[in-house]
Formats: sequence, structure tokens, C-alpha cells
Amino acid sequence: MKKVVNILLSLCIIAMIYVVYESIMGPIRFAKEKEIRDKAVIEKLLEIKAVQNEYNNLLRGGYCDNFDTLAAFIRTAQIPIVNRNGELTDDQLDHDWTESKVLTLYAKARSAEIEAERLTGRKAANKRIEADTLWQKAAREGFIILHEDGTKEFLFSRETEFVSLYDSIFKGKVIDPDSLRYVPYGNGAMFELSIESDTSATDVVSHSFQAQTSFESYLGPNSYGGGLDRQELINLLEDCDDRGRYRGMRVDNNSGNWE
Repeated sequence: MKKVVNILLSLCIIAMIYVVYESIMGPIRFAKEKEIRDKAVIEKLLEIKAVQNEYNNLLRGGYCDNFDTLAAFIRTAQIPIVNRNGELTDDQLDHDWTESKVLTLYAKARSAEIEAERLTGRKAANKRIEADTLWQKAAREGFIILHEDGTKEFLFSRETEFVSLYDSIFKGKVIDPDSLRYVPYGNGAMFELSIESDTSATDVVSHSFQAQTSFESYLGPNSYGGGLDRQELINLLEDCDDRGRYRGMRVDNNSGNWE
């Protein structure tokens, strides 16, 4: 009888140790796996934000509330990238030079060169003189170096080139634009996407967008790879309610709720 009691006591001790162990390790495992899934969701939300901002910048008509339209935009859009060479010196700024004025000077000189090629006779000669005068001015102000062979070395320039929106956002990753809508670990769940437009008292229209997904979509029982500890998830949701926070991850045109 004593032996049976000792065995039962041993089993009770082992059970208590397991309960204590799980009470410590359960939240740790939950937090670790949540961090992995959160990171994937945040990355996708930031991609949505990047696409939305380019959509608004290029089309100047607000944001988009349709993932099909966004996917088509990603496939076809070209965005301007400004390659910057050099900066205006304090002396140049003191002489009232601005980036716009320097680029206008270049444009006038190039235009005169093109006109000289198109024209003939006296008119062509006058345009060449005009172009040379403008380039000499740029050289005196320290914006370019004129070499003896006629070539120009630009110390200050701003050149715009157009690159694929897809390449700019995904940076070498092979991504299906249609997948932008799907929540990582969401097992087919899609982000909620909404837009708003407000008009101020001075008739200025401001646009905004919001993309979001609940914690349950990628941490709950229907998520890919199985849900995490149910009690820990309940605790997380209750904590959100207590703090008046959205029960998930959300981003808008300004920031994400994890920041």
C-alpha cells in the first residue's frame, strides 16, 4: 500500500512540475511563434502601404480599395526615380541659386543646342553662341567643368529615370501581385482594405486608406500550420480590448499600429 501511495505521490509531483513548466513555457512559445507570424504580416502590410502610396502619387486620385486593381497597377506602373549628383554649396546658395534654377539653366542650354542642329546659317550660329554662353555661365558658377575636347563634366545634376514599380517594391523577390491580398499564415484569409476621402472647410480633399487583419486570422485555429495556444490568444484579445486597441495588425497611409 505504501508503495502505491509513493507512486501516486510521484505522479502528482510530475504532474505539478509539468503544469508549472507549461505555465512558464506556454506564453514563451506563444510569444515566439507570434513574433514570427507578426513579422510576416507586417512585411505584407508595408508592401500594401508602399503600393498604395505610389498609386496615390502617380494617379493623384486617392487610394485604391480593390486588390485586383492594385495587382494590375503593380504589373504595369513605372515610377520616377531621381538620381542625385552633387549638392549646392553655401556660396552658390548665397548667390540665390536653387536646384530648379540650375536645372532650368541646363534646359535652356540644351534647348539652344538642339535648335542649332535644326536650323541653318545665321540662326544656327546664334543658337550655338547662346548655348555656349549658357554652358560657360554654368561652368563659372561651379556646376560643370568644360573640358578642352568639348565634353562636359556635371558636378551638379538631377536625372530622372523610370523603373518598374514591381522591382522598386519587391527588390528582386519573385512575388505574384495577386498574393498581396492574402494574410501570411491566414490559410486563405484576405486583408480588409478600405479608403476614405474628406473635404475640409476650404474645399481641400484629403485621402486615406486602411488595411488590416485580425490576430485570429493568422494566430487562431483556422490559420495555416494550426492555431496557437487558445488561452494565450484569448488573453491577447482581451488585452487589446482593455487598451482600446484593434484586435490585430493595421496600417494606413501614415503608420502601422505596431509602431
